[in-house]
Amino acid sequence: MPRELIVEGGRKGNRSGWAGRALLVLLFVIGPTDAAHGNQKQAAESSDAAELARAYVDALAERLRFDAENDFRRREADRLESGAGDEAPIALATIDAESQRPLALLLQENNRPVVSELQRAVAQAAERESNLIEGWVTVRSALYAEKMQLYEVQAHRQVAGQLASLLSVDNRWFWLFGLVAMASLVMVAAHDRRHELRRMLNGGRARAMGVSKFLAVMLAVLAAVTLATFVFGDQLYHWLLRAGSGDEISARDEIVEEIRSVTQSVDDRRKNRKELDLRFEEAQARRARKQSVEVPGAATLVEQGRQSQEATERLMVQSVLAARMAAELKGDLKSHDNLQQVLRDNADQFEAFVRKRHWIRGGLGAGLLGLVGTGGTLLGGGIRRRKQRTRDTCPLCLGEGTFEPLADTRSGGGGHIALDLLQCKNVISEHPFEECEFTFMAMYRDIIKLCFPTLGIPQAGKTHWLAMVYRELNRGNYPDVVQFERIRSTSSDKFDGVVDEILNMKLGPQATQTDRIPHPLVFNFLDRDRCGASNILVNIFDYSGEVTRSQTIEDRQRQRALDGDGFFFFLDPTEPSETQAQALAGFREDLRRIKGIKAGKQVPIPVALCVSKLDLMVNETYADPGGGGVVGNFYRDLGEIGWQLDLRSLEARSRLMARLRDTVWPGWQIERQIDDLFGGRFMFFPMTPVGLDGTGERDLSRRTIAPVGLLEPLLWLLHMNGYPVISH
Repeated sequence: MPRELIVEGGRKGNRSGWAGRALLVLLFVIGPTDAAHGNQKQAAESSDAAELARAYVDALAERLRFDAENDFRRREADRLESGAGDEAPIALATIDAESQRPLALLLQENNRPVVSELQRAVAQAAERESNLIEGWVTVRSALYAEKMQLYEVQAHRQVAGQLASLLSVDNRWFWLFGLVAMASLVMVAAHDRRHELRRMLNGGRARAMGVSKFLAVMLAVLAAVTLATFVFGDQLYHWLLRAGSGDEISARDEIVEEIRSVTQSVDDRRKNRKELDLRFEEAQARRARKQSVEVPGAATLVEQGRQSQEATERLMVQSVLAARMAAELKGDLKSHDNLQQVLRDNADQFEAFVRKRHWIRGGLGAGLLGLVGTGGTLLGGGIRRRKQRTRDTCPLCLGEGTFEPLADTRSGGGGHIALDLLQCKNVISEHPFEECEFTFMAMYRDIIKLCFPTLGIPQAGKTHWLAMVYRELNRGNYPDVVQFERIRSTSSDKFDGVVDEILNMKLGPQATQTDRIPHPLVFNFLDRDRCGASNILVNIFDYSGEVTRSQTIEDRQRQRALDGDGFFFFLDPTEPSETQAQALAGFREDLRRIKGIKAGKQVPIPVALCVSKLDLMVNETYADPGGGGVVGNFYRDLGEIGWQLDLRSLEARSRLMARLRDTVWPGWQIERQIDDLFGGRFMFFPMTPVGLDGTGERDLSRRTIAPVGLLEPLLWLLHMNGYPVISH
């Protein structure tokens, strides 16, 4: 609208004409939108389709707006550049000075309501435009939803399409709750098998955990699927649908590509708009200079003209935009009607598709429930079987189901049954006839039993060490994080005598007998694990050195000695390496055969390399006769490390002993000989059951018994078996 018309009286008919035309167009378009919204409410419920529709409509509406605005700006720039309308709005300068100001005020008052009405019409048109866009989004959402539904129906005819339903974002909560249930089950299994898990983390593989491994694998699968459905949304679902349909591009991909194309066209029009704005602003500035009049009130009239012109421009753009959006909306409605007809023609397939999705979702829920239920059942069964094996297995001969109540001989042979005692009746040998006869109280039958044999050449100090360990544990000299309690047995009576001989009679222990499998020295062990205290029976077997040095794998004693949860292998620093190296090599070889371990594989069993008789190293040829030297430095460094019961101190003492190895046993690569089988699950433990005062003296009557390093190998074996009794 030319600005002169406003200044000279405001011709309100023209103003109302533009607003009326815009209003009529908007009212014409809104009608069918509301109807379409009611008809397609159900289809528009798809959130994905609604998001895509919003993106498309917003992008296309912006492109249509740019088209209308750019056309208007181009025409206005051409008109202004041609010089049309450059004359002053009114020849105020030709009027006498007394009349200029009243006339200007009159014109301002006349123009003010016109400008206000135009701006109000612009606001109303903008509101109707917003309503039009919302209606268009609703129709477009319905169109997209039905397109994707039709595509899904076609894709679900293939196996990949049916698989896609399992990974639909609609099922993500099924997967999440299944993951939570499975995770809870795995946590129960992990708590039950926490000792095996710790064995794995302590340097080797855990025992075969059966159901626990199965549950862990299923948890990992569920976690991956759940993460995929939450992070990738329906991307994976649509990829599988595309694979199921055999098309190179899915219906959703077509929609996304359409949106991308519209967005790109908006960017192109935005660039053109910048050039048109520059032309328009330059033409307006030139015109403003020509229309400049130095009279009172002229600036206000010019500003009113600019405001009316902007409002008129917006009304014209909105009317054109509404008409074009109406055309687009009509096209969408027509496409939607056509698509509905296709869906009606395929109604049977669509109903089958819906039923199949319901069955798939129900099957998924039932499958997850069954998986968790089956896992729980298997876990419970595994726990019961393991408890039953623990209950039925003899720690001495490893016979199962051989326990019988022990007849009470205290009743004078009356045949009464002592219900609190059990004895193993397993026949170990027929010729000569021999029974196990291991006896213990029935209250300990259900407790887990760990077996730790002592191995090494004869006179390596095994029995002496075990006797002093027995004494220390009986006196309560153990860390606060554990508790040991002696259990009365055949071996406990024997070691009571050995301790008495060492401490009171100052006699060393006699050689261990080899006529049968030794009865273990048994302790009731209780830790203070924060994940749940554990109560176990620690069975320490004192095997004769002949079992290690000369017995073959066919001997039942050697077979039993190599079947333990950990080993004390004693190394004597007062003996040469040849015999001990042969014993260690035989131990490795026979252990592989007993466990069925192939070359290159490892056994998940810890070995404590106990270097006994530290106090006697000063008498050996590798020591400096005058004191000091390598052995003296070793004693000094050992004193600086101290005898704290923590892993750091244990490792420091082990490294110190390893450095002395080449001095004590030149050329014997102990670590290399043992590492390939035990995979780092070994440590040196320097110790002496007598003490480091009066080093070199073999006569116990001249020594003060003050043992050092006795409990470390036992506590370390417990720690490596998953019982956290040593701090870091």
